Amino acid sequence: MSPDFDIVAFWVWYRGADFAGYQQQIGERTVQSEMLRAFAAAGLERNPVVAGRTDKGVSARMQVLSARVPKSALPDVVSKLNAALPNDVQVHLAKAMRPKFHAAWSSNSKEYRYEVSEPGDVEKLREAAALVPGTRDFRVFHFKSSELKQRTVNSVDLIPSPSGRGSREARGEGGLTLRFIGEGFARYMVRMLTGGMLQVSRGEISIDTFRAGLEQMTQFRCPTAPAEPLTLWNVGYPEDADPFTADERASFIWPR
Repeated sequence: MSPDFDIVAFWVWYRGADFAGYQQQIGERTVQSEMLRAFAAAGLERNPVVAGRTDKGVSARMQVLSARVPKSALPDVVSKLNAALPNDVQVHLAKAMRPKFHAAWSSNSKEYRYEVSEPGDVEKLREAAALVPGTRDFRVFHFKSSELKQRTVNSVDLIPSPSGRGSREARGEGGLTLRFIGEGFARYMVRMLTGGMLQVSRGEISIDTFRAGLEQMTQFRCPTAPAEPLTLWNVGYPEDADPFTADERASFIWPR
């Protein structure tokens, strides 16, 4: 690494409603296209790499990018990027990292949150959620273009919904949030797991059907839950490679 450059980690947030996803697409407004335009406007020549792409409509409280940045540009890089970005995608923090840091390859976990306004039978939903953690290929619960491989889901929890999106739970009407933490997720995997779990909670399939999909890869008609209530909440890194402190992660309230 040149002494004149740093590898910089960028904490980026965005509201997904008006984006066709993260990845650049011809004729579509995407998070990546906005970031590339802002990088050019800020005089940054190296394009950033991303921790993981998100689909159309999906938001991010914490998305992480990394890129080579001239040391001289680092002090005001956040303000320059934000000046060139629209108000539904902004950079929260930028930190100089070790030379081998990579937003995607250095990551060891991701946390997604899915807000549910009508959860059905919460105890049945909790029972289905308890079946998900483990290491398996989850082939019934992700888009078939994703690589078929073993993936580890560490936990699926039911937590109170944040009030920022006008959740029903915040209005006392019974909404909740599903929190998924895992090493990585295939395309549509969180949304399909959510769709299957909600089928159980609403009495549309049995818990045994859902269990067979997980454990025996038995196919069933599993719906893909809508994208808009889904948020990439955190991108995790080993302690010795984490760009952001625990306090920075916990205290950030994103403007939704």
